[in-house]
Amino acid sequence: MRIGMRAWRELATALSLTGVGVAVFAPGVEATTVKQFSLEQMVRGSHRIMLGRRVSEETYWNKSRTRIYTATRFAVTEDLKGEFRETATVVTVGGTVDGMTLAVSGTPSFGDHEEVLLFLEAGKGGNWILMGLSQGMFRITVDRRGVKTAHHASSGLHLIPGSPESSSQTPIPNRAALDQLLSRIRQLVGNSGK
Repeated sequence: MRIGMRAWRELATALSLTGVGVAVFAPGVEATTVKQFSLEQMVRGSHRIMLGRRVSEETYWNKSRTRIYTATRFAVTEDLKGEFRETATVVTVGGTVDGMTLAVSGTPSFGDHEEVLLFLEAGKGGNWILMGLSQGMFRITVDRRGVKTAHHASSGLHLIPGSPESSSQTPIPNRAALDQLLSRIRQLVGNSGK
C-alpha cells in the first residue's frame, strides 16, 4: 500500500527541515531533487564521517503514524571526523511496517553486514542522518586481491548545481580506491580543523 499525498507533503517538509534541499514528489517522478555537494562541502558540512559495517536495522512509525523511519545500527571501524564511538545509529525516512511501505527515492538501504563510508549530520536523540540523502554514502566492495573500492550511492537523486564555489572543488567520485578516498578525506578534515 502506498502512502497518500498528505504523507508526501509531510515528508517533503521533514526533508526540507533537515537541510537536504528541495524534495520533489509527483506521480511518475522517481527522483528526489537535492543540491549537489562537492567532496569539500561534504567533509566541511558533516558532523561525523565514519567507516563501518551494518549490524542491525529497525523500522518503525513516527508517533502520529504518518511517516515510517528505519534506524540502522553500524559497528564503527574508523571515525574520520567527529568523536569516536563504537557504534552509530543512522535514521532514514522510509521502510515497511504493518504491510505499509514508504519508499523515498534517493534514500539508500543497507545490506546485512555491508561495509560503508558515511557522511553524517546530527539528528535527534543521538542518532545520525545522511548528509544529502544517498550522496552521503559509499558502498565498499572488495575484489579477489583484497583491494577495497568505494562506490558512491547517489542513485534515485536528481542533483542540481550547488553554490558557485562547488564548481571549482572536487566532485564526488562515482568510484574510487578506498585508500585514496580516505586519504583525501583525512587531508580535507585536517585542513578544516576537524
